[in-house]
Formats: sequence, structure tokens, C-alpha cells
Amino acid sequence: MGKSSISLRALRIIVFFLFTIHYSSSISAQNYIKLKNASRKSVNDFNTATKYLMQDDQQHAMDQLEELTREEPKFIDAWLLLGELYNEQKKFLKGKEALEKVVGLDPVYASKAWFFLSESNWHIDSFYACADACEKFLSFRTISVERKKQAEHMMSNALFAAEAIMHPVPFDPKGLGSGINSMQPEYLPSLTGDEQTIVFTRRMGKGLLANEDFYISSKVGGEWGTARPMDNVNTQYNEGAQTLAPDGNSLYYVSCDKPGGYGSCDIYFTRRQGNSWSPVENVGPPVCTQAWETQPSVSADGNELYFVSRRSDGKGGSDIYVSRRDKRGRWNIPVNLGDSINTAYDEKSPFIHADGKTLYFSSAGHPGFGGDDIFYSRKQQDGTWSRAKNIGYPINTRNDENSFVVGLSGENAYFTSDRLSDTRNFDLFYFDLYEAARPVLTTFLKGVIVDAGNSSPVPANVQLIDLVTGNIIAQSDADPVDGAYLISIPSGKDYALNVSAKGYLFYSENFSLKNHPAEKPFAINVGLKPISVGGVVVLRNIFFETDSYVLKDESKFELNELIELLTQNPALKIQVSGYTDNAGSDEHNQALSESRAKTVSDYLIRNGIASIRLAFKGYGKSGPVATNDTEEGRAQNRRTEFIVISK
Repeated sequence: MGKSSISLRALRIIVFFLFTIHYSSSISAQNYIKLKNASRKSVNDFNTATKYLMQDDQQHAMDQLEELTREEPKFIDAWLLLGELYNEQKKFLKGKEALEKVVGLDPVYASKAWFFLSESNWHIDSFYACADACEKFLSFRTISVERKKQAEHMMSNALFAAEAIMHPVPFDPKGLGSGINSMQPEYLPSLTGDEQTIVFTRRMGKGLLANEDFYISSKVGGEWGTARPMDNVNTQYNEGAQTLAPDGNSLYYVSCDKPGGYGSCDIYFTRRQGNSWSPVENVGPPVCTQAWETQPSVSADGNELYFVSRRSDGKGGSDIYVSRRDKRGRWNIPVNLGDSINTAYDEKSPFIHADGKTLYFSSAGHPGFGGDDIFYSRKQQDGTWSRAKNIGYPINTRNDENSFVVGLSGENAYFTSDRLSDTRNFDLFYFDLYEAARPVLTTFLKGVIVDAGNSSPVPANVQLIDLVTGNIIAQSDADPVDGAYLISIPSGKDYALNVSAKGYLFYSENFSLKNHPAEKPFAINVGLKPISVGGVVVLRNIFFETDSYVLKDESKFELNELIELLTQNPALKIQVSGYTDNAGSDEHNQALSESRAKTVSDYLIRNGIASIRLAFKGYGKSGPVATNDTEEGRAQNRRTEFIVISK
């Protein structure tokens, strides 16, 4: 049931963290004891063949059985053993012919004849014949639990493969170019959200001297530049199975047998600092244990870590788990993704797309081509995952397919292959992903955070909030060296942006992507104001019911950010100020603006802020920041602010 053994051996040598379940039938002469339709001489000749097998001399055993079946064409046990031996030697067409002799002589003589025949048919791409032989085998009552499981799996694979080959999906792969692909094996790509930076693994050297290191490349004029080693991340140990967060500021990866680790292979992380990276840290328990943990993938908001492990609570083989970060930044106990994703076989290479809903992964357990195929699943509203869907042929083949990632736009898919490379080494490729397998339409928000006074970079925290749900969709820490940030965001929604940093007043903004083209990034540069007396912040995400001072629910996130600022700066005192546009009487606008300012002040007091630190005032239609001649201008004038009155 395994795919190309050459491919499997190559993967075992190259990717130390990948494991593959590979079924290989084991010939046992003791199983052949009935010797139906056999003369005494034939029995002696048959026993000679079995002695050769016991000496692991398959060639002489095969020669003996071939001569025996020519002399005794109805010797069913000889045909049966010869058919199994042909399969073991990967001579599947001859195996099929021999096993068809068996079932032709007596279809109910030996259940395993149908099992071996299904294997022969599988390996020569006779998929419907394979499924039919599996069905015949499964009709027997006296079959082992393990063989029953294997036959059921092979049957589902055969039926899938037959249909998939007749209905291929679009697939036109292209290499990533000489800046990345070399004479050495390259694999396991990971990219930033804007698809302008790629990190991958390259294996240098051979045999016991081989070493896996990370390389990084950026696009220059639309082409990938020459990849360079990540010297301050690479060590004397093997590094691999990395995932680059969409903002490019965090790198999670796996290292095995590293001093201070918790198990054979652990997950580590580092953060970007300009052109350098912070000292590497182990993610630690409960993610890392004495079990084997590998192949991490981090969500766009940085709060979910998907990875592969072999744990006692698994479904069998390696399973995919997720750990969620709590409000204190600690990883919670990992949760198995369940039956929609994990099977009794191996699941590998999880990649959670920046949409937060689409998971791509490899599996040998779901219906496919027999080894590692690429699948995808969607997170449903209740948090469960939809049934895994095979991404299709010819993306999936008899080779093992894994290490699959999808760009932010969903248009480009990146993967590793040795079947497309001129050198037969592993190289990196990409292709246009067909529409049905694409994630939710996603774009990205990017910009630079600086000090409003001196324009120096500020390592601020950037949070993106869904205005409808109030949930944090994504967050990123601006780079401390250049202040740059990048956040992946699903298109077609309304968002609030909050930027905060120690020693600064926070910045808030809201914007809509409902009519913004997904292929174009949304840019917001922010100048943060240091906390100082007289500093003003416009609370752009405080919303009231029309012509009312009743707060809308979507205001609570912004108000809680203000509470956090006041809590972190216990000497800070502020005045909340309310403003309106020029519609309506002066008296009405003055009363409305003051009531709104008081409503905000009351909310802060109810949530633990001492009233002595707060003042409120309404300014009516005075102090406009935009024209009142347009609806857009009037909307800007209807605002709530706060001003620092002492610190």
C-alpha cells in the first residue's frame, strides 16, 4: 500500500522528522500446508522452494515455483506462494497472473489470494479490479482484524484513485528559480503573508555528515533572490519543519536531540529583530513533552499552534494537534483535531492558512493514492473541522506529497517535489491553486509604527478586531528595528485597528474592506504619541446608537483598551470629551455630547477606574476636525476623545 519506495527512502534520509507507515507483506512458508492438487514429487519440490525462502533466497524459490507450476498447472498452493513472491519482488503484473490462476482454480480456497490479488491490481493501476478483489476478500468470515483494516483502506483508496484520475484538477507547477533551487535538496517552504519572503530547509552534505539548515530569500523585481543561510538561527544540530508567521516576525521550527529539550524532537521559536533574530527558545510544556513533536504551523493572530505528535491519546500513527495561547501568553494543553482530520494512519505537515479557517495537511489515512496525499478541511462555526477533502490528481500521485503551503491570496500554492526536478533532488515549486481548494479570500494590512515626535521606530503591538464580533482577528508586533508590521486579514469585513506600546497613548482606527480589492494590501502608518500632559487620542471605535448616548456593543473593545492604559499607568488622569456634527440645535448637540462623554466615564468607573482620575465634558458642534458639508466629514466630527490632564 505504500507509494514509491525510492521516494520513501529519500524522504527518510532527507527529512528526519517525517515518518511513513509502509505495509510490506511478509512471506511465511508455514501458511502453505494444504497443498491441494499436488503429487508427492510436487510436494517435495514445493518444500524445496519454502526452504529457499527460509534462507532468504527469493530468486531460487521463485525459479523453483515457476518450474513447479509449469509441471503442475493445477497446484494451487504453488500459484498462491508464487503470486505473493512476485508481489514481494514488485513484479505485480506477474503476481496478478499467478493469483488469478488461484482464484480461477478455486475462488474460496484461500482468502489471502484475493488480498494479494488486490495488491497486484493496486500497483498496476487496475483500481476497479483492486476494489473488486478487496470486496471478495472482505466477504470471508475468517480474516484477521489487521488484514480487514488494510483491505478496507485499500478498497477506499482504489475507488478514490479510479475516479480522481478520470477527473483531474488543474495543475501546472513551476520551479521557484535558481535563487532557491540548487543541486542540494530544498524542501519545506514557508512564506510571509505578502509572499515576498520565503524560508526553507536545505540539506548540505551526505550521509552522516549531512546537516539541515534554514535559508531565506526575498523577491527582487518579481524574482526570488539568492537564498542566504540564517546564520544566527542555524546551529550544529539539524533544524527543520519551520513555519514563518504571516507577518514574518516569528519563526517556529523543530530541532531534535538538542540539549535541554523535553523529548526526542521539540518545537522552538525565535522573533525577528530587523535583519537578525532573537535567541531561540523552546516552546516548552504542555506543547513539548517526552513524546515526539514536530511540524508546527502558527495562525495569523499568533494564538494557535498546530503541530504533529505521537501521543498516547492519538488516533494512531502521528496526529495533528492544536494548542491555544491564553491571555497571559501561555500555551494551553494541546487538543487532538479529531476524526475529521486524524486517522489510524499518519497525518503530517499541517498548514493553517491566514484565513484562520482552512487547514491543509498530508495524510496516509484518508482515501487517496496510498501514501501521503494532500488534503484540506474547513473550520466550521462550532469550531469543529469539516471532513477532509483530497486536493486531487495530479497534485496527488503515487509519490508522497507533503510540505504544502498556500499564499495569502489563495492563488499560489507552494510545495516540495523530487518528481519534477531535473536533478531528482527535492526542489521547491508553485502553481495556481484551483478555485474550489482555495482558502477564504484574504488580504493584508501593513505599515510602519513610529514615534509621532521623532519618527523613531516603535515596537508596538498591533491588533485587528472584527467590529461585528469584537474578536481579535489577528495581531502582530512591529519590528523593533524598522517599526514595520504586517497582518493577514479576511476581505469583505469591517475592522477596528488598535496600536499600543509601553509609554505611549494608544492609537485606534476603523476601516472597511467590503469594497477593497483583495489583491491590494491596505496600508496604515501610525505615529504614536508619547504619554504627556495635553496628549489627545481620538477613540474612533466608540459607537453610540443614532442620536443617543447608549453605547453599542462593538465599543467595548476600545473601552477595555482605555481601561488597560489607565491600569498600566496608575498616575494617569484624563478628560473624556464628546463632540457632535452641526445637525440639530446647539442645545441638543451640547447635551448629547456631554451625555456621551459621561457614558464613557461611567463605563470606566464601573470597570475599576477611580472616579478621581476621570473628568468628562461635552463640546457640542464646536471643534470640528472636518467639513460638515459631507456625510464623511460629519461622521469624523461626531467623535469621542480623551485628553491627558496629568500623569
